[in-house]
Amino acid sequence: MSTRPFEARSDRFRVRLQPAQREMLGRVIVQLREVLEHEDPSSDPAVARLFPATYPDDPLASLEYETAVGPELLRERLDAIRTMESTLRARTLAEEELLAWLATLNGLRLVLGIRLDITEETTEDDFTDEESRTTYGLYAFLTWLESSIVDVLPVG
Repeated sequence: MSTRPFEARSDRFRVRLQPAQREMLGRVIVQLREVLEHEDPSSDPAVARLFPATYPDDPLASLEYETAVGPELLRERLDAIRTMESTLRARTLAEEELLAWLATLNGLRLVLGIRLDITEETTEDDFTDEESRTTYGLYAFLTWLESSIVDVLPVG
């Protein structure tokens, strides 16, 4: 993975991903949308990670906040997914589109991180079966993409 997947080009960002990488991203963002639409923080730890309690020491205040703001936060995540889906084949992205990619990739990483029980010390060697090794490889790929976006975004 020597070529960076994103590159700043005046007021746009060049996207250099292979067709197979784009197809794989398309498949996993559909899965993220399904999780967001069918699960909630109380039933799925991965969704709880996406929408952490605002007041961890005050469950009632957290519930009030979640009730008031939760639908808007969910809508924002789903809007970011839709933007990524609609620009998945694009060769360049506007900054707003790139930020939607960043939000979606971050959401995917958080969900996978919970599903795999990732810690700072986790390595590929911690996974013994093929499925979890493959999923960890996806997690590493998403991390690389996210880092590349952060590197090209303007500071400030």
